[in-house]
Amino acid sequence: MPPKARQTRATKAENDNASIEKLAAKHWQGKSAKWAATVVDQILEKAVGSSTLHTQLQWLERQQYLEQYLWPNYSKGRQNDSTVISCMLMINEKYEQGLLTTMWTIFETGFEDLLDDAVQLMMRVLNGDKVRVGSVDMVSVVRMAGVQFLIACFGSMETESVRTQCMQLVGLAIWYHMEEETRGFMLRKVPQLPKFWKHTQKGFVENKRVSKAEAEKNCRYRDFIPQLLRDLAKQCASLEYQMYCAKVLELLVDLESQLPTRRFLNPLLQDFEIVEECRQRMAVTEDELCVQLLQRLDSRIQFPVTDVTGHAQSAAQMRERQLERISRWQLQAFQADKELFEPIVIASAAQLGTTDSLQALLEPMEMKQVQQLARMAFVRTQSAITGEEQPREMLVRSLCNQMHVDVLGEREMWSPYPDEKLVFGKTVGMAEAYNRSEEKSQLGYALLDVPKLGLQYLSEQDFLKRSFELLQLETAAELRTEIQEAVRRMQPHEEEGTDEVIFDGWTRMALPLSVLDVVAVQPPWVGEQVPARVQARLKVDLSSYTDSIKAEWTQVRPRDVLILLVVRQSGAVRVRGCQVESVDMPEDEGSSVLGFRVLLDPAQYARDKNNVYGELNVVLRRQAQESSFKPVLETLRQLADSPPTLPKWLAPVVLGYGDPAAVRQEKDTVFMGDTFISIEHIKESFTEYARVDVSEDVDTEAPMVEVEIPADTTGTVLVRSVGQQNSKLPWLHQQKHNMLSFTPAQVQAVAEAGQRGLTLVVGPPGTGKTDVAAQIVSNLYHAHPQQTVLLLTHSNQALNQLFERIVALDIEPRHLLRLGHGEESLDSTERFSNAGRIESFLERRRELLEQVQALADSLQVPGDYRDSCESARFFYVAHVRVRWDAYLRKTREFPFTRYFQEQKGTLFPEGCDEEAVAHACFAYLERLFDEVAEIQPFELLQSARERALYLLKRQARVVAMTCTHAAMRLGELQQMGVRIGSVVMEEAAQVLDVETLLPLTLSQTLERVVLIGDHNQLPPVVKSPGLRAFSRMEQSLFARLIRLGVPFVELDCQARARPSIASLYRHRYRSLGDLKPLVFQGAYAQPNPGFAHVLQFIDVTDYQGQGESEPSRYFYQNLGEAEYVVAVYQYMRLIGYSAEQVAILTTYNGQRALINDVLNRRCRPYEQFGMPRAVSTVDQFQGQQADFVLLSLVRTRNIGHIRDIRRLTVALSRAKLGLYVFGRRSLFESCFELQSAMQMLLANGDQLVLEKTSLAKDTKNKAAAKEPIVVEGVEAMGKLVVEMA
Repeated sequence: MPPKARQTRATKAENDNASIEKLAAKHWQGKSAKWAATVVDQILEKAVGSSTLHTQLQWLERQQYLEQYLWPNYSKGRQNDSTVISCMLMINEKYEQGLLTTMWTIFETGFEDLLDDAVQLMMRVLNGDKVRVGSVDMVSVVRMAGVQFLIACFGSMETESVRTQCMQLVGLAIWYHMEEETRGFMLRKVPQLPKFWKHTQKGFVENKRVSKAEAEKNCRYRDFIPQLLRDLAKQCASLEYQMYCAKVLELLVDLESQLPTRRFLNPLLQDFEIVEECRQRMAVTEDELCVQLLQRLDSRIQFPVTDVTGHAQSAAQMRERQLERISRWQLQAFQADKELFEPIVIASAAQLGTTDSLQALLEPMEMKQVQQLARMAFVRTQSAITGEEQPREMLVRSLCNQMHVDVLGEREMWSPYPDEKLVFGKTVGMAEAYNRSEEKSQLGYALLDVPKLGLQYLSEQDFLKRSFELLQLETAAELRTEIQEAVRRMQPHEEEGTDEVIFDGWTRMALPLSVLDVVAVQPPWVGEQVPARVQARLKVDLSSYTDSIKAEWTQVRPRDVLILLVVRQSGAVRVRGCQVESVDMPEDEGSSVLGFRVLLDPAQYARDKNNVYGELNVVLRRQAQESSFKPVLETLRQLADSPPTLPKWLAPVVLGYGDPAAVRQEKDTVFMGDTFISIEHIKESFTEYARVDVSEDVDTEAPMVEVEIPADTTGTVLVRSVGQQNSKLPWLHQQKHNMLSFTPAQVQAVAEAGQRGLTLVVGPPGTGKTDVAAQIVSNLYHAHPQQTVLLLTHSNQALNQLFERIVALDIEPRHLLRLGHGEESLDSTERFSNAGRIESFLERRRELLEQVQALADSLQVPGDYRDSCESARFFYVAHVRVRWDAYLRKTREFPFTRYFQEQKGTLFPEGCDEEAVAHACFAYLERLFDEVAEIQPFELLQSARERALYLLKRQARVVAMTCTHAAMRLGELQQMGVRIGSVVMEEAAQVLDVETLLPLTLSQTLERVVLIGDHNQLPPVVKSPGLRAFSRMEQSLFARLIRLGVPFVELDCQARARPSIASLYRHRYRSLGDLKPLVFQGAYAQPNPGFAHVLQFIDVTDYQGQGESEPSRYFYQNLGEAEYVVAVYQYMRLIGYSAEQVAILTTYNGQRALINDVLNRRCRPYEQFGMPRAVSTVDQFQGQQADFVLLSLVRTRNIGHIRDIRRLTVALSRAKLGLYVFGRRSLFESCFELQSAMQMLLANGDQLVLEKTSLAKDTKNKAAAKEPIVVEGVEAMGKLVVEMA
């Protein structure tokens, strides 16, 4: 029986919705909107006055309040405060739900007015004016909603209308509020700025070119940010406005994190001394979140990039800037009064750059002297916030901050292992509980003290630092759950009167430590502070554990990560990490003591000063695949300490600042290899060009070509033959040829990937992304024989699929290498792992040497040439080459006739060109001895490691691995000096931004990067809700480059689904068509037997009195839908469909578990039913397909995450022949994002219509009359199945 589901209780919000729902039904739902400002007032007053404000906003957003009512009627001068506030609230709601990117298009016209109205309203509040709607005070709502609105806007800078308007808020004009001397100094630093400044000032007064309204607007935009800063500093001391202050700090951090918004803001923040002003006032409230965000803002302000130009600064350059600042300050002090300021004038730069030393020098000085020194250093002596004179302590701190430089903190102290402060800290807890409570009565938006990933980064080091912090937080969140579960199972308690901890329980994943000794600490390297290496020894006693647990612990391998804990009765209080160096198995058969030699983290060890390690009493192991975080974080730490490693041509666009169109270095001629299957195929692929000229030497059946593509379509495409083989002697070289007829868009993708630079290929579902990727790799392999192609995917499954396609192409197996786990799953008789390749080489060596000996025997050359490759190569130089040279001089007949006749039979077919055959034969021999030469190093290298390194560096030309494995081995690959010429990545839209970027840092010689994916489908998986939504950690580099406007090729012919099914998601792409005649013949041209329609939405009402349920948090289930989809599956099996044809998908893990439970009871025990091909969530089924999909949407109260249009695209694109969606019509039909698909699904009604027939009968008599059956609901479907069974 399925677990009894707890029905979700009706909330107070549902009652609060009633009156607003009436207004919605009357004014905009189901009819053309009738504008009335009083309606907006009523809705806003009721929502803000409600005790369930957030739920009210969510409900209004789902009812398309913004799209159907507010915005269509928004017109400047007509709206009131309520309209502006309501628009901001709705936009914020969409931003919180991740829906805003699809909505900005409706603001193309009118956003300028909305932003101006919002700024005017906020300025009134900042100036102390009251804002009321009815009886409700809106001041706090305007503050919070206004700041969140700006966060949403500045987070959407790729939208031109948003970017153009928002940039005016942070332009050069805001320097008007800086101290005059400071502003003059900053203007003189960049030659173009003084002229630009003068031009800017003309916009603040009415003149011939500037109207009064425009001048007033310009002044508002100029004054807004400075006024916001003053308000922030003033409110920091107020307990009432702490969340507001935190949101303003979040906004400032966001602005400081992008060069365009930081350029003029950063000098203003430094001039206002905003960090010190806020810090001084926060001492009253000591709000932890505000303090953390202020510290983050401070680090952003001090980040090593130049303020105006935005150039990244190295540590040496930052120190040089510090010395220049100090020297200039000393010179001014000397010129002012060398005797009065003698302590400053004669002090060393080290003294003045150290806070304690500088404070000591300033201590004996009078207040006037300190003020004079402050003015020399461009430090305000009067507060920019209050206008009052700054106290001495403030001036001293400001001077210390001016002279001190903090270059990214101490990166060598970054530890890849999260400690207890991170694992059990508030940040991880808040990120895990990110979803807002429905019972909040005040307006508050989610906020975390974590970095965000955006469109742009200040520098490569900035990107690495943010990624390091986020990946470490994601790891900490995973560890938190694992540690809590392990400690709970171990049941620790402390003996009375002692500190000894006794464990009454047990767990497979954690053991009490018997011994932990630090055995070796290597001194730090020169210039570093942490030990170079810290080695320890661990021992655990397995005597009281089962054999299966013992086996699991003995399978721990070097490089695995272990987590060390200090566990008390209250739980884990210390968390440390280590990496296994070696495993010491029990010394004798009767012993159960297992030992580990481990490497502790030097950064953690240096901070701990050896105070913690004697208390560690538990060791926790993780699954092998969960240990990848450590090498990835170490790689990030190492790269952050290194000079920029991205290729210079690629870095600007990856960081978000380069010209998107400049990332492709087009060339006239592109090697296309065997991309085409015929001359007709060539011509069909370039129909948009005026003419296609194919040279006469191009093989008509198996062309191998290069193509010269003109700059515009009026030119002529020239196609020339390259590398043609003698077709009359195929046995000389068994060349494989591509057999796929690529579409013109696929050909364009292959052609652009062959050029230098960055190529993006967007592949909608079923458009052949994998085939295109395989052909690209094949072409690069043949076109650039001296370079290595690095092939990457997100998952092992996708990598194996792609690798199998590549193996089938014309690529020498000896040049292929597959690294990482999953190689054993390849469907191939050959092994492509390191060990497998080496073994294959040694086997091939024996075969080649036998052929060499056969050649020697045919030439009657005495000697044994089978003993080594060296002797074989001597034989080639001394005998084979000599005879061939003699043949070329025409002094003898073809010398190898006997060998080829013995090996291959007839050598010279009748009518053939004998000289051409002779040259082809010698080319065959050259390839044989070239292969011998390639294998010879494996004779000389004896150790497996040496052979593996040589294989990777010198032999492999196509190296395939997952992105995670590449990140783990990045340091090793860099040390080996592997020359990577091209990187080809499939599934690029499913790979984290940082995991995509890391392989691109492998080599400065990288010439081309090809990213293939689909940003319209699901993004990378991030488990933490807070990091996923707030930090946008699920962002992929592929999607970010698309948002930045990098040109891309989009494949445009799908060959997976019926055209009617593809139409459900066709609108998500430019011009997605159907591949003819493939999806118009066979099963695609026939109806689905037993069904009246090939796709339908089936409305599922409450079953047994309930719809969705939630047995535990976020574990959503719907028993009615589960019973319905299983009954339909049973029906399909009864009329003859195979189980392999059907996949049951759902949008929640809870529903998947429930469906499996129903299947286990109803289908698994019975042979006539069995289990379907897959029961999966939509997310897990991405990249897969099935003939028929039964999709359960589960939710009946809220739409849930199927509202993410990317998830919807995946859900609708898995089916080939039939798609049947089960859900609540009234809920999903009203959703704006789902409307296009729902209209097509509901075109056939909302009740399942069957045709009473069997699959066997239907295939025999297509014209037989079928009896339609309209299924009334789940009970009727169940009854029908029972009758049929």
